[in-house]
Amino acid sequence: MKLNKDQILYLSDAEVEALVPAKQVLKLTEDSFREYALGRAVNPIKLHLPIYPDYEGYINSMPAYLRKLQIAGAKLVSVYRDNPAKHQLPSTIGTVMLNDPQTGKPYAIMGGTYITAARTGAVMGVMAKYTVRTGAKVLTVVGAGAQGFSAFVMIKLAISTISTVRLVDINPASCQRFAQRAAEAFPDVTCLDCGSIQEACTGADVVLAAATSEKPLLADIAFDKGTTVLIIEEDFGNSFVKKFDGFVGDFRECLVERINADSRHHCEITGEPFEELTMESVTSEIGNIIVGKDCGRKSDSEIILGASVGMGIQDIIVGREAFEQALACDRGTVLPM
Repeated sequence: MKLNKDQILYLSDAEVEALVPAKQVLKLTEDSFREYALGRAVNPIKLHLPIYPDYEGYINSMPAYLRKLQIAGAKLVSVYRDNPAKHQLPSTIGTVMLNDPQTGKPYAIMGGTYITAARTGAVMGVMAKYTVRTGAKVLTVVGAGAQGFSAFVMIKLAISTISTVRLVDINPASCQRFAQRAAEAFPDVTCLDCGSIQEACTGADVVLAAATSEKPLLADIAFDKGTTVLIIEEDFGNSFVKKFDGFVGDFRECLVERINADSRHHCEITGEPFEELTMESVTSEIGNIIVGKDCGRKSDSEIILGASVGMGIQDIIVGREAFEQALACDRGTVLPM
């Protein structure tokens, strides 16, 4: 397939997922971090539009440009926690657009919900690769939903020694579905239901927080020496960060801004005192660890925290791969501009 100058290619979420499998998303996500750390990417702080208190949600605009790879574009993504229960819609809905960096002309638009879920999980996989101690076997997943499973897949792909997954979820059916899918994807992995978060975290090498909750779930948990704790969904502030020997983020400025905004909102609701997170609280960025500027883990006894706010460079690099594969396989719908 070849596009004319007055045409744009549309890809559905299902088409994108078929074109870019998990293993490739993991590789592309690491590549994007490397480009960013080497100064070959432009990734502005995302424009964050909070909709609360009117609705429990927000919309982000995430433009990005990868200079060496000549990929430019943006993602528009909304996150509404009440969508599944109230509207039978995903909590996260995204759209990715790719633009010619020479002219600015858009040449592809695609569903970004799969890309968002896959690359969010992939960030956890990359962080695990560079911060988890050697020989890790036990992964705890708090929140056995779609995002928890996606991140589990990426972590397992990054750390092949993971053989036991401890599951914690308020919905037993979610744990059951997770275990069934895990057995199909990775026959060498055993999934275990745990009665409490503390029970699941004690003795774990990696803890993944992926549960949507109105209150923090890990605030009072005691983590063993050597544990890596990776955060997808969890409200936390400076007092939580102080429990760790190191805090690895993806994009320091944006991450601190987001954590403070969420923490401030949580404190307004609960009446708890707000303690601002500082730039110095984030000890390393994952891209700098990948290229050797920083160290992900100095010893097997360190307790490491990893969290991600998401970066547009990940969305556009995966989107570009989907576009190229679509042209090669004659997939998608060609639309006039």
